[in-house]
Amino acid sequence: MQISIKGYITPKESELFYDCADRYAISEKQNKFAISDGVSKSFFPKIWADVLVNKWVDSKEFDEAQFILDCQKDWLKQVTEIVNKPDAKWFTKNAFNRKESGLATFVGLRFFKKKKDWYWKANALGDSFLFFVPYKFKDFSKECIVLSSKQEPIIFDNFPDYLSSLGSNHRGKKQLKENRITDGTFYLMTDALAEWFLNEKDNAINKIDVWQNQKDFERFVDEERHNEKLGNDDSAILTIKVKEDNKDEIKYSLEEVSDINELIKVQQKEIENSKKEKEIIIQNENSNSEISAEDIKQEEQLKNESTEEVKTEIEKVQTTHIVYTYKGT
Repeated sequence: MQISIKGYITPKESELFYDCADRYAISEKQNKFAISDGVSKSFFPKIWADVLVNKWVDSKEFDEAQFILDCQKDWLKQVTEIVNKPDAKWFTKNAFNRKESGLATFVGLRFFKKKKDWYWKANALGDSFLFFVPYKFKDFSKECIVLSSKQEPIIFDNFPDYLSSLGSNHRGKKQLKENRITDGTFYLMTDALAEWFLNEKDNAINKIDVWQNQKDFERFVDEERHNEKLGNDDSAILTIKVKEDNKDEIKYSLEEVSDINELIKVQQKEIENSKKEKEIIIQNENSNSEISAEDIKQEEQLKNESTEEVKTEIEKVQTTHIVYTYKGT
């Protein structure tokens, strides 16, 4: 079985990759994939989303209760380190002392073998979605498999189901689905893209197929936001294309899976370089201003000197004239 994977992510308009609270992760070794959307108004949501996806794909044996506890411990450790730093803001410390939690939606997908056949199993909580579109489908609405904890009619709002980084105060009921693997494509998406996908249907698949890299994805997001077809929210997607080749093992091909941490580093470097360029421009402008001022000063000095010389010559002429007149009498 051949599996091709693409993954793209981008923040809200006018925000940085550093601000993005969406996360995804894959593990070829464990045949697992996950995507999560940190709820923006919660406490350190991007850390919570990051912990959830990475711990899920890395886990060999899976126990739901233990998985959540392990994730919560990891989140709390990272947040405690941040809060205890000398430069931590007072409101951050206050929120920590109030035991505020991080919240995040979640979708997990894994492939496993049962006897001679390969199967997939997925779970979803919140308004992040899993879609499976069969190869050469005829009727999108009837053949597309949709998985999330949102109930029909699906309405996207600011109150999704979620996993909490503290205690057992989770919201909603996780939904599960399991099937034998057939040719087709799995799409794991956070809410903005999921809403767009449900609205666009067949047309969405055609647009997704065009993306070859992160820049293509970013251009698409900008255009769809401008056309008011895509909401202005953090957006992340994993596409997992499956094709049967009658071989027993899975062969992976990572066509392009963008790494949020690398995107953050590249963007921060670009910002730093831009600042340096601006500083150089300002320095040059100041330097030019100083030169111009000095030139003006020298010109005025030369002008004054020339004026003095002219005055002296005039005085000489006048003096000579007076002397000659005196001698003549």
